[in-house]
Amino acid sequence: MVAKEGSFNRAAEKLSRTQPAITLAVKQLEAFIGLKLIERTTRNVSTTTEGENFLPVAERLVRDFDTAIYDLRATSERRSGHVSMAAVPSVATNLLPEIIKIFSTEFPGINLHLDDDSSRGVQHRVERNEVDFGIGSMWKPNKVLEFTPLFADKLELICHRDHPLAAQTKPIDWEQLDKVTFLDTGVTKTLRARQNMGDSKFDFPNITTLVAMLNSNLGVSVLPSLAVPKSTTDLVSRPLVPLESRNIYLITRKGWTLSPAAEAMIDTIVRETPQQVEKYGLSML
Repeated sequence: MVAKEGSFNRAAEKLSRTQPAITLAVKQLEAFIGLKLIERTTRNVSTTTEGENFLPVAERLVRDFDTAIYDLRATSERRSGHVSMAAVPSVATNLLPEIIKIFSTEFPGINLHLDDDSSRGVQHRVERNEVDFGIGSMWKPNKVLEFTPLFADKLELICHRDHPLAAQTKPIDWEQLDKVTFLDTGVTKTLRARQNMGDSKFDFPNITTLVAMLNSNLGVSVLPSLAVPKSTTDLVSRPLVPLESRNIYLITRKGWTLSPAAEAMIDTIVRETPQQVEKYGLSML
């Protein structure tokens, strides 16, 4: 500013500082580097050759610093940033599209990356800090993770329409599933009622593979209501007794400070989930 204005007084006015403070700052800089940058006379202030050479570098440094501060403020004010999250497929394909649409409208400068995975995979991704947070059921209790309840959906029998159990009009007892070919999934293995059934020789953790096997009428399985496929007419769902539900949690690392962008996404999810829960006939926790 001294070089631009050609005056310590005018530079002080531009910078809202006192003239002695500006003079001292320049002197300290010159003393530190061992070179004179400003040539002072009684009538004029100008840059030396070294000062003239250093001036564009100094201007770039100040510009880069201002840009860095602006970027940090934009991040803190949620005007920019990046969010990475993982969610179980049923949540990712049903609940999140509308929520993400609202989020992108409110925070157009924030980028989002979403992975869908099993509850086990979601939990592991959060634990290994691969994502900011996750949405899924509790695979196993974990001391480093925090599980904040979001909602619950009831579990239903799902089978081919030609399967004998599809003809039943009354709720199906879990004990009946021990008498048919049962297809295990990541969901079913952790269920209380499942523990009383025999082992299954079929295990299909991937929902796409499971649906293909159900479509072939290989056997029956159990899915949360939100995960029951709506795009096929060959599969039917039936209520189960006793009723059992899947709880869905917001999964974060304990003691971990989330970025403002991640906090904005979580705030949006918590705020908008009740509307989605009502839309899909689920239950708040």
